[in-house]
Amino acid sequence: MTDSAQKTLFAAILAVMRPVATILLRFGIGYREFSDICKTAFVDAASDEFGVRGRQTNASRVAAMTGLSRKEVRRIRSLNLLTTLPPAAGHSAPAEVLHVWHADRRFCEPNGMPKALTFDDSPVSFSALVASCVANIPPGAVRAELKRVGAVKEDADGRLVVQRRYYVPAEAGERLLQGLLFGLRPVALTVAHNTKVISLDERRFQRVVQSRLIPVGRQREVEEYLQKCMGEFSEEVDDYFTEIESGSASADAMTIGIGLYYYEDAGLPKQDFDAAKVP
Repeated sequence: MTDSAQKTLFAAILAVMRPVATILLRFGIGYREFSDICKTAFVDAASDEFGVRGRQTNASRVAAMTGLSRKEVRRIRSLNLLTTLPPAAGHSAPAEVLHVWHADRRFCEPNGMPKALTFDDSPVSFSALVASCVANIPPGAVRAELKRVGAVKEDADGRLVVQRRYYVPAEAGERLLQGLLFGLRPVALTVAHNTKVISLDERRFQRVVQSRLIPVGRQREVEEYLQKCMGEFSEEVDDYFTEIESGSASADAMTIGIGLYYYEDAGLPKQDFDAAKVP
C-alpha cells in the first residue's frame, strides 16, 4: 500500500472511530479498557482466521502479524475477554415475539394485522405465541418487557394489543447493545467480506445513497420521507423472511439480514469526501 493510500485509509478509520469514541465515553469506557478490547480483537482474528489447516495460530505468529509482543499476546489471551453473549442479547426475545406476531397466520387477522391476544395458554394466545418462538423465557416476562417499552398495551377486555412492529429497548444501554450487534457488526462483516480477494459475483450488496446538496430547510421533510420508505421496505423483507423460515433453529439454519438506516453527517466536508473517493 502506498503512503498516500495508507494516509487515506487511516483518515477513514479515524472518521469511523470518532463516533465510536463518543459512544464509549458516554458509557464511561476509556482508552485503557478499549485498548485491551482492540488487542483482543486483533489476537482473536489472527488466531482463528489466519491459522493453518484449521489450527489456532501460535503466539509467535500472532505477535508477528499484530505487532504485539508474545508476552502481550499471552496476557491478552489470559484476560479471557471473549465471551458468549446471552441469548437475549444475541437474539432478542421481545423482538422475535413481535416478528412472529405480525407474520404467523395463527396470530393474524384475515387482513394480515396482528390479533389482540388473551394471555392464557389456549392455542391462539400470547402464551402460545411466546412458546412458539422463544424457549425458556416465561411469557409473563416478555409481556412485561413489551408493555414497558410501549410495544403492546391491554385493551378493556384484558387482551394484549400490538402498538408497533419493532422492539426498541427503553434503556440506553440496551439500545447501545442492539446498535453494536445489529448495526455496526453487520456493516463491519459486510465490509470485511467485500475487501477479501473475491470475484465481483461473490461480493455482498453494499450501497450508500446520499446527497450533499439538500437545503437545510427541507431536512425534516427528507427525513420523514426516508423513514417512511425504509419502514415499508423493512416490513416487506420481514414478511418475505417469514414465508421461507424453517420454523425453528436447527443445524442447517443460518442468519441472513439487511441493514437500513438514516443518517446525517455534518462532519464530512465536501472536499474531504471527494478526495477520499475510490473509483
